[in-house]
Amino acid sequence: MGKVKDEAPAKASSKPTPKASAVKDARRRVTPFLTNLVRTDAFKPTQGRQARLWTAVGLGAIVAAGLYRLYVILHADGFSPPVRFGVPAAVGLVLGWVIYRIVQFPPFADFLIATEAEMNKVSWTSRDDLYRATIVVLVTVLVMAVYLFGVDFLWSRLLQILGVLRTGDTSGFGSQAG
Repeated sequence: MGKVKDEAPAKASSKPTPKASAVKDARRRVTPFLTNLVRTDAFKPTQGRQARLWTAVGLGAIVAAGLYRLYVILHADGFSPPVRFGVPAAVGLVLGWVIYRIVQFPPFADFLIATEAEMNKVSWTSRDDLYRATIVVLVTVLVMAVYLFGVDFLWSRLLQILGVLRTGDTSGFGSQAG
């Protein structure tokens, strides 16, 4: 059997408490994003241009809807024109910059670059094939609708003839209701 060393007592655990590690983890995630907001350069500017552009357009449309709503609220409250136009314009400029920096944020930009690369690998159908497939679907839906209408009409007539279904009587269900 081996000999046990009895030199010094065990040190206290150097692991941070769960609460402290959560704060450090949040700082580790938020700090790069906040430093990204004050930068002016573009991250990998030649890659993923379409994905970044259309992501920014989508976010911009959401912001534009919010700015319009802000304008309507300020107009309804009777603010003067400089306030009605100035406040949404200032908020729009700030949020426009935030949108620009979001699509330049390295982790998100890498995601958009990878997304565009995958979309370029997709084999898209031709316009003629898409047209033919759409016509087939629409005709199939129309035929099925006519068929189901016919079956429903025949069954309702048959059930009316047998006395199971009464169309004029609203007192209850079927012929036995009373």
